Amino acid sequence: MNIEMKRYTIRIIIILTALSVAGIIATQTFWIKKSWKISQGQYDHRADEALNDVIDELKDYTDSTFRASHHLPCLKEMEKSGTVLDVIDTAILDELMRKYIDYHMLSDNYEYAIVKTRIDSVLFSTPDYNNIRPRCKPYKACLSCIWKEEYYHLSLCFSNQNKMILIELSMWLFWSFLFILIIILSFTYVIYTILRQKKLSDIKNDFINNMTHEFKTPISTISLASEVLLNSGTGSSVERVRKYSKIIFDENQRMRYQVERVLSMAQLEKGELRLNKTDVNIHELIANTTKNLFLSNQEKKMQLKFNFGATRTLLNLDELHITNVIKNIVENSYKYSREDPLLEIITNDFRNGVLISFKDNGIGITHETQKHIFEKFYRVPTGNVHNVKGFGLGLYYVKTMVEAHNGFVNVYSELNKGSRFDVYLPEYSG
Repeated sequence: MNIEMKRYTIRIIIILTALSVAGIIATQTFWIKKSWKISQGQYDHRADEALNDVIDELKDYTDSTFRASHHLPCLKEMEKSGTVLDVIDTAILDELMRKYIDYHMLSDNYEYAIVKTRIDSVLFSTPDYNNIRPRCKPYKACLSCIWKEEYYHLSLCFSNQNKMILIELSMWLFWSFLFILIIILSFTYVIYTILRQKKLSDIKNDFINNMTHEFKTPISTISLASEVLLNSGTGSSVERVRKYSKIIFDENQRMRYQVERVLSMAQLEKGELRLNKTDVNIHELIANTTKNLFLSNQEKKMQLKFNFGATRTLLNLDELHITNVIKNIVENSYKYSREDPLLEIITNDFRNGVLISFKDNGIGITHETQKHIFEKFYRVPTGNVHNVKGFGLGLYYVKTMVEAHNGFVNVYSELNKGSRFDVYLPEYSG
């Protein structure tokens, strides 16, 4: 019940955090859009102000008093075609446009035109006005205060208005996106950490359960054997004492081996484990390790077959740890086998070393399980928690020790068709 409550709490935390992050992103997106619209409105206002300022100053150039005081020709002398161009000097207009567009901090990529309003006919324009006109929103200002005969307006277009707005908002957008990214990455990391800690907690609990089960049997056996010896009379035979003493010794060795394996993994992770390498004949090591491995087991009889094809047999390695590597793989083949298990051990020359293949006729391993079998504490599911003994350290130990010798280990397996473990050990591992 407690475990289910913890899982439920974790789900609630993840869901609430995800909703909070989504809410922050949605809110920030809303304000970004709002800011964009405000910036567009401000830009539109500045463009309208620039056109108004241009027309206000342009009116001065049409006033006769102003023109006389500045020694400009009379407008009547400039009459040409009876249009607004009779009173507007396009050179002055161009100068005023540059002046007020710069003053109002607008884009200098602009085009403008004088347009006859009634028929939307361009009377005068800058060179690229007609090219950019279809792609932008024109700003307009009426010229009726200068020319009253017909309606004309001044039209202004910017080719990169959105780019200018984006530049104005760039710093604010940058920090917004940066903070959103930090929130998303932080959320992802927190969720990953929570799930990882949960997984480690589950693994720890499984490890404790398995370790308790592993030690329970030998402790019970030792206790029973000790009790028998304690209750034996003075007339107990030497053979009887030797038998129960041997049981106590064997079970004690079994527990010692399990404890040493756990301590070795801890030392290895801390970088405190040192390999004691010597020149060892790998064929002799395999034969000696497997010779008496299953003599005391009465449940199933393991049939071993050797096919030694390697010619480079003398390897520089840590005999103790490689012995344990061989023992772990062979014992795994036995654990996950059916009746009449068969294990073939094959050696071949490979690169500058030996490739050892352990091929069995066991239950096989699914493709998904093969991805995890070398992980620490991982145990292949068999449907019964305690029908296969071990801590989930065996293959992790195998992989770690083989790689410590600069070798590698691979598995090839198919469900219900057996497995093959390939272990490569170089002649000299440095």
